[in-house]
Amino acid sequence: MSELYPNDEKTSLLQLKNDDQKAFEHLYQLYSSRIYGKILKLTKSEIIAGELLQDTFVKVWEKRQLINEEFPFKAWLYRVAENEVYMFYRKLARDRKLQEYIIETFEESHSPTEGNFLLKESNELLHRAVKMLPQQCRQVFTLCRIEGRSYEETGSLLGISPSTVSNHLVKAGKSIRNYILESGREHISLILPFFYLQFSLFC
Repeated sequence: MSELYPNDEKTSLLQLKNDDQKAFEHLYQLYSSRIYGKILKLTKSEIIAGELLQDTFVKVWEKRQLINEEFPFKAWLYRVAENEVYMFYRKLARDRKLQEYIIETFEESHSPTEGNFLLKESNELLHRAVKMLPQQCRQVFTLCRIEGRSYEETGSLLGISPSTVSNHLVKAGKSIRNYILESGREHISLILPFFYLQFSLFC
């Protein structure tokens, strides 16, 4: 199905804001396949992508009154989808049951050898991501997240304040997270939680 002309889209969005379910279904049919593709690219899992696609459009319906029909809907929808992926990984990093579900799904279709390969790949990916950080940012991440030093101790060793250490960790976490997401790894939905749990990339 081709994209709506701007005026047609605006009309559909206005109808959606007036609780028109047919307008919602029309927008779903128009954009769901490309949103699914974007989510699939970030998760590398058809099951997870399908679930997050539904979550994305549930969010659209819940926030329909807040939609600005003067703003490109596709761009807004992409941001909603990206946020759903972000929140999924954040929950995955903290939810043991969800981790077990993802791991069980992986184990059902992969051998122990592939599991060992995944662990090795995770370590290699982290090494490359950390290596790409600016020097001081890399030093802070190594001291705090890998060696387990406190903010105060790290700051003392590098001659910077604890607040600067915190700022570097936030930048490092974002940079590493983006590097991993853009790496195109097949099992990204398993690799990311490993990093989040071990290195607090959401600090």
